Amino acid sequence: MDTDKFDRYVKSTMDSWHCPGASICIIREDEVIYQRAFGLRDTEKRLPLTEETRFPLGSVTKSITAMSAALLVDDGLLDWDKPVLHYMPEFILDDAYATRHVTVRDMLSHRTGLPRYDFASWRLNLPVSEFIKRMRFLKPSATFREKAQYTNIMYYAAGYLIEKIAGQRWDEFIAERIFSPLGMTASNFGPAFSGTDVPLAKGHRIERDDEGKFNRWTQLPFNRYTELSPGAAGALYSTLTDMIKWLKVHLGDGKFGDVRLVSKANLKQMHMPQMMIPTNDMGYAMSGLTMSAYGLGWMIRPYPYAAGTMISHDGTIEGHCAIVGFVPESKIGVIVLTNAYAPQIPHILLREAMDRARGLPSQDWSARFHQTYAPIFAAAGKGNLVSIEASQGSTPMSHPLEAYTGTYTSPGYPDFAVKLENGKLYGCTVGSMPWSELNHQVLNTFEWIASDWSERIKTRFVIDDNDEVGSVSLALAEGVPDIVFTRKPIMLSPETTSAISGAYDGDVEGLVFSISGKDGKIYWQQMNEPAIEARPCKFDGSDLELRVSQSRVLLIQTDRKFTHLVLQTPKAVYKATKR
Repeated sequence: MDTDKFDRYVKSTMDSWHCPGASICIIREDEVIYQRAFGLRDTEKRLPLTEETRFPLGSVTKSITAMSAALLVDDGLLDWDKPVLHYMPEFILDDAYATRHVTVRDMLSHRTGLPRYDFASWRLNLPVSEFIKRMRFLKPSATFREKAQYTNIMYYAAGYLIEKIAGQRWDEFIAERIFSPLGMTASNFGPAFSGTDVPLAKGHRIERDDEGKFNRWTQLPFNRYTELSPGAAGALYSTLTDMIKWLKVHLGDGKFGDVRLVSKANLKQMHMPQMMIPTNDMGYAMSGLTMSAYGLGWMIRPYPYAAGTMISHDGTIEGHCAIVGFVPESKIGVIVLTNAYAPQIPHILLREAMDRARGLPSQDWSARFHQTYAPIFAAAGKGNLVSIEASQGSTPMSHPLEAYTGTYTSPGYPDFAVKLENGKLYGCTVGSMPWSELNHQVLNTFEWIASDWSERIKTRFVIDDNDEVGSVSLALAEGVPDIVFTRKPIMLSPETTSAISGAYDGDVEGLVFSISGKDGKIYWQQMNEPAIEARPCKFDGSDLELRVSQSRVLLIQTDRKFTHLVLQTPKAVYKATKR
């Protein structure tokens, strides 16, 4: 292999795809035949990237989680094909048949019938045990074992299963049973690192203009890493040096040097196809393949250019993209770590490295990917323009902006909150996705810009029988109906309930209104009529608004005390002063 030529090819690929930094390694048999670091780990401070720079590897984590399960199978504590319910009685899905039959093999090969459901869990600060209880509310989009549907949530569940069986946290189990025996001293599951001072690559989002051309980099922060998420599905941090040791285990039939990490039989289980996946048009255009498969923590594809099978897994997170791949028949493996959100780059360099390591002529995978993706980038730029234009001159919304604000709830999901700030609406999944803009489209339909995923989510507010915004539906998962979140009632504290309770004398002689509280509810009474329930619909810490049937009551504070109210009925407006 001509390493100088490959150096030039890597640099050219990084330039044309606008990648700040990359670490690359090629292994043949047990020998590292190529190991380099290129570019910058931090574009703002102009800091160089080295082979010891730590990267987040995203979903490459899944192969390590699957290895953890394999170790427990080796220990005789776990069976690939025994129902998870045997080990984890709290594991209950919406589909009763799936609940009774899902195995760890099903969980790790994405064939439980559940779609991604990332918005139900991403970055959520919730114990995994509590999330397991929520899973029963998540509807399947396919029947059990019908097809592979890539999802993170089953890997969260697999991590919890490992904890239940091993009697220790999944990350501690991995540190003890995988990182320590392999000497992976710079690897862990989050950006914070308690070992020696190892530099960390900063992630970058590639910003493109309306024609899809490169505009600039935006350096991204490291977001929250919770017990749940990215967790066992995507929290791995490591270096090129450490990942070489991991890859050698897979090229060495489960051994690294004299260390037998996993049995050959259970390593083979991980590398075997478990669920077939039809290749989409993009995959066919790039490789001519019509079929691939998912193993246990690994993607498996025929690789005609290497006369064998490509086993790999990529990962994208926080402006970083990585891939680890190998061809068992030729004992060649490749690692590519990058700090730009451009998933094409690791795949380009993986394929080019594989070809050159086998002495094959270059197929210029970079040029082939450019040819395929250039029109996609251009279309995406135009799509952004169309989205902006759609909100200009469209049918106006039915209610003022503040009517859409509040907190909405749906079983199985974190709450969805909406706030008004500087004349714009913003939405977030509480404790999960950050606040990001809700762009008005038409009438009560908006587009939520989910920044963590660079996605535009259709968001439709629904007006109830009281002419209020009562719920909101969001298109959060493929293959299932939009998720409906109902407005969450405002719960008043006992102190606030006491403060508003009492009699109010109206501005019409003899007209008296009364407010009282009982069992956590608010009741409204006019003169000698029966008391009816009043629903708090807005409370900003000062003024409080109640909904009473078709009427609204605004309770107003003076010097931090509720002193009077305004009653707005369909026919008239009344004012009253508290006694």
